[in-house]
Amino acid sequence: MCGSINSGVIRGVRAYVNETGRSKKSIFSIGDKGTVGLTRPFPDLLKVGVSEISTPYNYPTVMAITEHISKAAESSDKITLFYNEYVSAITSNIRQLEILPRKRFLDTLKYGKLYEMKLPDKNTTNIALYELYVTSNLWVAFLNNAAAEQSARMNAMENASKNAGEILEGLKLQYNKARQARITMELIEIMSGAAAL
Repeated sequence: MCGSINSGVIRGVRAYVNETGRSKKSIFSIGDKGTVGLTRPFPDLLKVGVSEISTPYNYPTVMAITEHISKAAESSDKITLFYNEYVSAITSNIRQLEILPRKRFLDTLKYGKLYEMKLPDKNTTNIALYELYVTSNLWVAFLNNAAAEQSARMNAMENASKNAGEILEGLKLQYNKARQARITMELIEIMSGAAAL
């Protein structure tokens, strides 16, 4: 019912790979539709495909997926996340979010300060902050994508109900015309028979 949601993300990934080139890229797909849609054009780039994720999504599931992404992106320069961003009940946009790899993230945090501190703190270089950073971004992507998907399903069902109602009204009108024509024909036959007597 909401195939355009998934195919839009697949088109976005295809366009991104075609624009930036195929070298030194690997694709990590989450969900059945994405894995199937990206297997045919990029069989050499699709390294990992996570499927059969139970709904409703929860944070521990996203944490487990984050662990796989972190391991798959150990030697990467950049991680790019594609998902549907929920805008309104009738609109969603394909969003492309860049996530820092572990090494760049930890290098950036070495110079970070917490709150009103004068010097960097050892807590800012904590490795767990990277998992929290990736997991929270992935969780936002999951929630936005789920909201966009439910919205697309709702719109599809609303359109289907509207179309079914229009078809029903058309059939009812045709039935009433046929019934009225039959009644008129019977009355004409009765009147013709009475006039013949």
